[in-house]
Amino acid sequence: MRNLRFQIRLHTGQIDQLTMEAERVLIGSGAHCEIRLPVDQARVEHVLLELGPAGIFVRALNFEPPPTINNIPFQQAPLPPGSVLGIGGCQIQVEITEGQGGIVGQQKKKTSPIMFLAMAIIVPAGMYMLFAEEPEETQKPSPKQAPELWQAPVSSCPYTGGQALAFGREKMAVADAKRERRPFHVQDGVQAVPTYEAAAVCFRAGGDAASGTLAEESAKFLRRDITDDFRTRRVRLDHALLVEDYVSAQKEVRVLLQFTEGKSGDYVTWLSTLDRKLKLKVGAKKS
Repeated sequence: MRNLRFQIRLHTGQIDQLTMEAERVLIGSGAHCEIRLPVDQARVEHVLLELGPAGIFVRALNFEPPPTINNIPFQQAPLPPGSVLGIGGCQIQVEITEGQGGIVGQQKKKTSPIMFLAMAIIVPAGMYMLFAEEPEETQKPSPKQAPELWQAPVSSCPYTGGQALAFGREKMAVADAKRERRPFHVQDGVQAVPTYEAAAVCFRAGGDAASGTLAEESAKFLRRDITDDFRTRRVRLDHALLVEDYVSAQKEVRVLLQFTEGKSGDYVTWLSTLDRKLKLKVGAKKS
């Protein structure tokens, strides 16, 4: 049985160690992440770590700030033994071990019969309170009003003349890069739309109407495409919950959380709570 042992040095200097039995570990500031970092150091979902036959493979899910391996930014790459995965001011070392998962660095203590009896009473009671007393999110309909992914289209450029053209080219390059990363990280695609719109208005402010039209059409196409994808994901989630396919529902929830990253409202709160519930349900089925 292969486990992953993590040594996490936070930006404050605090060091945490843990071992877990998992083939996929999500690292970020979201409550659903297996390794949760401070919100000022990592985005909701920042890095996905996968354990395969050849070793550990990591994939960047967010580039603000860009994650690094031994101080070198990456998009997706193997994680060599002894290397340091950096996210913001946090440093993470990962080692493949054999044995049972759990918290590393704590001595095992004998448990008295009274403690066993207490656990036998407290744990089932706690699980009952978790699933019975709280409203069951997996059975509640989703809020009808989802948050808007974008504000009104960008309509003005902060520059004129040659500066506007230069700014437009810069924004166009950034938007193109974000669009290319969209298959790996949904939020990059969402951010590309207003970036294209900013490029369009600045191209026109600088007198390059053709480039302005190209950037504007790119923004419109991406806006429609992402809106359709967002709507489809919501429908898939509702269907998965209806047929009690919690594994599929969990996948859709995590994608929708990327769509709504940085947003607020009833729908986002419902998604976050639902993700926590589904994690428990899926974990219970696997065990």
